Amino acid sequence: MKEFDKNNAASWPSTEQMEELRGELRKRLIREELESALRLEAVGHLITALNVDTAGFLRFWLQPLLAAGATLEIALNGIAQSRFQPN
Repeated sequence: MKEFDKNNAASWPSTEQMEELRGELRKRLIREELESALRLEAVGHLITALNVDTAGFLRFWLQPLLAAGATLEIALNGIAQSRFQPN
């Protein structure tokens, strides 16, 4: 294990750097919360467009794709494309 050097000032960020890092973290958290909310809203619209209930959507549309190895993002993208793109 590496020994801790108390004299190494470069190992800890300054107060200003910490405040900047905290600000960046807050912005990132807000952005991720917004993206999550928008994703949930988009899934809600997709369920409505497919005329199925949430349980049916999960059982018949989403779970088979996830079981086949698709990620959630790829599965939702594939479902949306199959619904909204013409043949």
